[in-house]
Amino acid sequence: MQRRTVLLAAAALAAPALLRAEETVPQEIRLLVGFAAGGATDLLARRLQPLFEARGHRLIVENLPGGGSAIALTKVAQARPDGRTLGFASGGLISLVASGEVPLRFDQFTNLVRVSQDPAILVVGQRSPIRTLDDAIAAMRRADGGFAAAAAGPEGTLGHLTLNAFAAATGTRYIYVAYPGAARIANELMGGHLGAGLVKPADVFGQVRNGELRPVAVFGEARLAQLPDVPTAAERGIDVFPDGRMLQMTYAVGPAGMAPPLREGLVRLFRDAVLSPEFQAHAAADAYLADGIAGPALEAAIKEMFDGFKAAYAKMGK
Repeated sequence: MQRRTVLLAAAALAAPALLRAEETVPQEIRLLVGFAAGGATDLLARRLQPLFEARGHRLIVENLPGGGSAIALTKVAQARPDGRTLGFASGGLISLVASGEVPLRFDQFTNLVRVSQDPAILVVGQRSPIRTLDDAIAAMRRADGGFAAAAAGPEGTLGHLTLNAFAAATGTRYIYVAYPGAARIANELMGGHLGAGLVKPADVFGQVRNGELRPVAVFGEARLAQLPDVPTAAERGIDVFPDGRMLQMTYAVGPAGMAPPLREGLVRLFRDAVLSPEFQAHAAADAYLADGIAGPALEAAIKEMFDGFKAAYAKMGK
């Protein structure tokens, strides 16, 4: 009886704190996405909207593409820390901070929750003679530096660095072609204008399913359940992460200086949505991990990517 009384008393003390954290979260939240509408990152945001609505919050998604997400995230950094303006950060922000090319710093943000972590897949067009990873490596060797491979983002972003690592590990050379998004890459591959593209699975599953694109390798830690016959590069002894594990991820951030109860309430809101059966079903269908990590685990994941970018840039002389 005494133990039950103590537990009830502890619960009573915790309840007001929980309510205070939830009450501080604004009913209307603007989420800035630094990429164009229709892409994988935008889709993540749109899938959160009904889940936030069900939890009593209106989520307004605003697309501000440009600068590798720097435009949107600069606005987040400059916003009041009242929880009304948040953003989606990713490997793009981490690379920008690591390179020092824009005046953005980690201490300008409050990190909240990881929404997704994505492997990458190497894909070719339907008419390409490349059918396997070995075919791709052979084609790159035959081209002797003339093989065109693409990813979303300029030189120095994650797709470029991963393709560089792949070429170094296989003793091949290639021409990097940068695109603003995976939709353009898919169109160029289907038109026969590119040798291969490195993309998120969610960006091209439609074209893969209807046969317009052919996946030949997974640049991730394991085969994808949706593509069980497509091997990983690691299975062939090809290390595409020589500077540390660097998988693309998207995580929610707010401005620095948020009050702890507000931050706790936002973390709870995002985690509840990300870990919901509805969102997990989307993650399973589109082959991304939605683990909803926060706190020290998220900080460690960000640091791991940051250290990887710094090491890669040192090799490039940046």
